[in-house]
Amino acid sequence: MFELMQQGFFSLMQKGGFVMWPILAAAIAAGAIIIERLLYFFFTSYNYPRFRDTLVSRIDQNPIESLDILTPPAGKDDDQPRGRYGRFLEGVAQGRWRRCSFVKVTGVYIDNLKKGARSREEAVKRAGSEELEGMERHLGMLSAIAQISTLLGLLGTVTGIIGSFAVISRMGGQVDVSSLAGGIWEALITTVAGLTVAIPTQLAHIYLDRKVSARANRMGYTITYLNERHYAEPEADCGGDSGDGGTGLRFNKEVVGEAV
Repeated sequence: MFELMQQGFFSLMQKGGFVMWPILAAAIAAGAIIIERLLYFFFTSYNYPRFRDTLVSRIDQNPIESLDILTPPAGKDDDQPRGRYGRFLEGVAQGRWRRCSFVKVTGVYIDNLKKGARSREEAVKRAGSEELEGMERHLGMLSAIAQISTLLGLLGTVTGIIGSFAVISRMGGQVDVSSLAGGIWEALITTVAGLTVAIPTQLAHIYLDRKVSARANRMGYTITYLNERHYAEPEADCGGDSGDGGTGLRFNKEVVGEAV
């Protein structure tokens, strides 16, 4: 491995053969997707325990139908003057609150509170499905890149071995090690390059997929809690709600498929 690190980039690309270029393209695509997804999850995330505490506090103070969920919670030391950096961080935090999937599905729930249980459930399911679609964007491509990179490395290994045997056949079996070096280099470098791309890409896919599952579960928890509070209120039978509409929704891939 140390010997490979001492080689220049273009030297490795040349010794690895034509398969190195698709592997390089896969690496660039995977890196772009990972960075884009990490930025997406950062700017659309919010600390769930703090969101839950804020939601509980506001429901305790106001009826659910008059709940203002889009207003971000007050930050620490809100009465103290802040500099430009402090205002920037506050703006980022407020933007993350408004883009958060928990806040969005809660807003849809409140907006459809008086339309009846069935209409509200379908509206919340649609909003949750849209959020999941945004969270899962490009994850399939990331998984495909991880698999294709491994196969490209294997392809390079095969072509390198074929090249070595071609040299042996061409020279009638009278060859030395230096004559086979090109094929051996191609076989080994492409294998290393393919695995170098595939392993971190697959790890990133697992990490991002777990974040999607966690958010889906937390959206379900939020709607279940709203149902519990709504149906616990004496006036909860207003607006055409039926007794079977109080079940919480669980957002997952099956729900997404049913809602589309």
